[in-house]
Amino acid sequence: MVKFIPYLRFISQSLEERIHCYQVLDDSGRQIFSSNSIEVGEDIAVKMYTDMATLQVMDTAFYEAQRQGRISFYVTTTGEEAINIASAAALRLDDLVFPQVFPPPCIICICVCILD
Repeated sequence: MVKFIPYLRFISQSLEERIHCYQVLDDSGRQIFSSNSIEVGEDIAVKMYTDMATLQVMDTAFYEAQRQGRISFYVTTTGEEAINIASAAALRLDDLVFPQVFPPPCIICICVCILD
C-alpha cells in the first residue's frame, strides 16, 4: 500500500520502500495545513481555472482536427488539466520548454499572457 505524506519527497529512504504519494488535500477536499503547498491568490487561482477550461476547449478542437486529418498528431490532456496548467504556471517567461507533448498548457499560461 502507498503511504500518503504532507511533504514533498521524491527519493525513498529504502530500496524496499515505495515512493510516497504527496497529498495536500484530505479525503473531504480540505487543505492539509502541515503540507508545504504554496498559497496562491484568488486572481491567480481564477486564471488557472480559466486556463484549465481553455485547455479543454483546445483539446476538443485539436483532437477533432486530428481525427479529420487536418493535423497529424495531438495528445489530449483530458483528466490531467490541473497538473498541466500548474506545471506551466510555475514557468518563468525566460524558461526553456522543449516541446513534445507539453506545449498547449504552456501556450495558454505563458504565450496568451504575453498577448494580453
